[in-house]
Amino acid sequence: MQNDWHLRPCLFRQAIPNFTPLCNIETLVEMASDERIESRLVKYSSISTNQPAKTEPSTPAVNWQLEHGPFETLPPLSTPNWTVLLQGVDQHLPEAYDLLQQFRFIPDARLDDIMISLASDQGGVGPHIDSYDVFLLQMHGQRLWKIGPVEQPSWQADCPLKILQHFNPTEQHLLNPGDMLYLPPGYGHEGIAQGTPCTTISIGFRSPSAAELLGNLLHDLADQIQQDPKLAQLLFRDPQRGVCSTPGELPEDLLHFTQTLWQQHQPTLDHHLHSLGRFLTEPKPNVYFERNTEGLSAEEICTILGERGIALNMATKALFKGKNCFINGEKIEIEEEDTLKALKKLINNRELTEKDTFCALKNTEFRFFIVGFAKAGWVGTLI
Repeated sequence: MQNDWHLRPCLFRQAIPNFTPLCNIETLVEMASDERIESRLVKYSSISTNQPAKTEPSTPAVNWQLEHGPFETLPPLSTPNWTVLLQGVDQHLPEAYDLLQQFRFIPDARLDDIMISLASDQGGVGPHIDSYDVFLLQMHGQRLWKIGPVEQPSWQADCPLKILQHFNPTEQHLLNPGDMLYLPPGYGHEGIAQGTPCTTISIGFRSPSAAELLGNLLHDLADQIQQDPKLAQLLFRDPQRGVCSTPGELPEDLLHFTQTLWQQHQPTLDHHLHSLGRFLTEPKPNVYFERNTEGLSAEEICTILGERGIALNMATKALFKGKNCFINGEKIEIEEEDTLKALKKLINNRELTEKDTFCALKNTEFRFFIVGFAKAGWVGTLI
């Protein structure tokens, strides 16, 4: 973490010795047909060209095709040059969820999800860079990784993928099951399947852009102003305006009105905290939670949880800071210190043992929250 993280690539031979695949190929094919799972199919074919070779390294002329799932069928694995990418597998496959927990040496606010790629021989997505840190863990077969720094990236024109126009790899590594490659943000890489089938697990780390963070903060500020009865009715007025001789000019008093509004409603540290907490725990658009508590009373839900313990749903995102807790885009208003302590432990460990749950449920406020979470499908039983 001190010498390499965010700085340089690292190769880990047998990062997980005697690695057992998280699932078989048939399961991945089924996932590609599941409308709840974001999937993309990438295919390519070479294009013959008579242009003279350039002195500057350039990627081969290739016709790339991109399709979005779900897919009723995939190309035969005997057909070369295709890859299917399955996003957010940790939200659907318990083995992938368990693997993701091994990467929590980075705060959950940065930890994103697990993507699995299934490729036929020579399948890949071309040379590219990512804006985030990523670990690439080989699951089935072999993949050859060509990597190298990219100082000034440029992209191929008229291409459905962001593929580097010029890529000059400086290293290459052949990964076998259990081998893992770490790449920092902005580092060029191209993975090519060697034989069939080839599956690779990508453990990605979220890197929100400045535009995303500021846009979300400003949106939240506007919502708060809209919810304030006095501010919501505040409109620009100009009763002292005289006859206008330059109608195309932006009025100075309107510009001043806007500037004054901004100065009077500068975001505080609490604004930043609440906006960031909700933003970073907001579920992705294709995520939904199954509700399995219909017909159960609050008392019955607490009895079941007390006997079995509590576990966050695999898709649940939760964070805390100080006395603030956030879960799936919602801020939780907590008054009791015991409730805060129990929720922090649940978020940190993503589960509570039967003993801890039994003790926590003695608190009325905690019971209120946990019953609501259970009814929303955000938590379930530990066993």
